[in-house]
Amino acid sequence: MCSLNWFKEKFFFNKKLFMSIIKKSFIFFLKKKYGKLKNYKIFFNYKNGEIEIWRDLKIVSDEIIKNFNKQIEISKAIKIKKNLKIGDSLKEKIEYQQLGKKFLFSLKKDLLYKFKKFERKNQFQIFQKKIGEILYAKVDYIMNDNIFFKNNENNKMILLKEEQIPNEKFKKGNSFFLLIKKVKFIKNKIYLLLSRKDKNFLKKLLELEIPEISNGLIIIKKIVRIAGERSKIAIKSKNKTIDPIGTCVGLKGSKLKNIIKEINNEIIDIINYSSNIELYLTRSISPAKVAMIKIDRKKKLAFISVNSEEIKKAIGNKKTNLRLASKLTGYKIYILNIKKKNYNE
Repeated sequence: MCSLNWFKEKFFFNKKLFMSIIKKSFIFFLKKKYGKLKNYKIFFNYKNGEIEIWRDLKIVSDEIIKNFNKQIEISKAIKIKKNLKIGDSLKEKIEYQQLGKKFLFSLKKDLLYKFKKFERKNQFQIFQKKIGEILYAKVDYIMNDNIFFKNNENNKMILLKEEQIPNEKFKKGNSFFLLIKKVKFIKNKIYLLLSRKDKNFLKKLLELEIPEISNGLIIIKKIVRIAGERSKIAIKSKNKTIDPIGTCVGLKGSKLKNIIKEINNEIIDIINYSSNIELYLTRSISPAKVAMIKIDRKKKLAFISVNSEEIKKAIGNKKTNLRLASKLTGYKIYILNIKKKNYNE
């Protein structure tokens, strides 16, 4: 007998898979020790954690025994069971001590390797389901501008340089919110590739800080973002009595303060979504005030006229505001100085 309980307690598997791994390893090492197993029967008892090995031995005279794996001398057979004669078969139970220390050590080593490998794959599948979720973790160490975070399950959690918010500082021991963007399984190790730059990271922060978004009263229609500079978020309320912008911003911007601090003081514009494209375009260019708007629906072009003092606001630093408004609405936007009648795009 050989106990399975140690493996059952150490590793959690479904019954079929657990037994399949045990059987394959056990049969492999039995073949290695005894050769062909046609006369062997192996019973696996999952409930009591036992393995039983039986073999059929043909009874032969003491003088002609050739194969101790398939035959047994008559003198030994009658000691086990009386009334046996030459030519009969005897079922013999092999105690696990008979297998030897080398057999048991090799078997245990093989099972540990296979179970650990499966456990890692199982964890990988669990983490794959968590893609798009956020976690809160401490900086473990920094290497080549890539940030490695602590993980209790011995998985690598990495924030690559290209997924960081520009100009943010990281120190060992500091904690940050992070989005699980990708999960990779390389050489039996799990790598969680994280992001703070992704627009979905901002979406998850909004869900954390604003209950009306997390419970579905306010819907995020679209987020566009240039990390570290500016984001535009189009929202819509399911309930007409709820002011979506006021609810999301809070008193004196209280609900956004923690988010803005977390994303390195990035500017956030929250906009009321509208199916009326003229109104949506007008709102998208905020904080600039629109004087006049003309659109070409077929070509998806928008010509927005503003006063001279609104030009800089409409375009934004490095054309950030203009670029984000275009992404948000799906229209190519031209800004026109209403007095000079010249365009910026």
